[in-house]
Amino acid sequence: MSPRRSFAPTRRRLALAAAAALLASPASSLAQGSTTRGLSLGAHLMGTSLEVENGDRSGGGGFGLRVGYGFNRIVTGFVHLDGSRVEVQEGQGVGGQWDLAHAEVGARFHFANSLRRLVPYLEVSAGGRSVSVADAQVNGQAVGELSFSGAAVTFGGGLSAYFTRKLALDVSVKLTGGTFSKVDVGPISVNNLDIDAGSARFGVGFTWWPRA
Repeated sequence: MSPRRSFAPTRRRLALAAAAALLASPASSLAQGSTTRGLSLGAHLMGTSLEVENGDRSGGGGFGLRVGYGFNRIVTGFVHLDGSRVEVQEGQGVGGQWDLAHAEVGARFHFANSLRRLVPYLEVSAGGRSVSVADAQVNGQAVGELSFSGAAVTFGGGLSAYFTRKLALDVSVKLTGGTFSKVDVGPISVNNLDIDAGSARFGVGFTWWPRA
């Protein structure tokens, strides 16, 4: 028997074993372009607008933070907090610098494929929204500190573009509806109000999966 023939079956077995090892080994995960599982931390800058009682929209900007947990590839639960400064002209009702805040708990639904670096998503959340106005003026009359608060529901969507498997640029749009049900003017509080308000937020930031 020639040496070439004796080594041929051995070479075939080695090639098959190597192929099986590549398929089963963690090296195959190197092709993974993104993750949505486990703990995630996010931060972003925002452009914000606010409309109260079908009035003119006022714009501004702010900053937001997000903590999420991906239960599987599709569903991530999250807590989101943000704050913005919105400049409202006196002729639009209550004039002054409005500090707008959202606090939300929700779920994000990814259209996920771990081999992709671009992952779109939709999300829904519920929580509270508040506004505080320092040195507020109503019809040209100074009223001092003024604040509004109430429940809100948010629908949104966006796109995560991954630099690495665990770090992504995140771009999002959120539309929030609800009412301000409580108003505080100095020491005076008025409850059970129904002041319609809509806010919109456009965010650009980063999301990181530290344990991925």
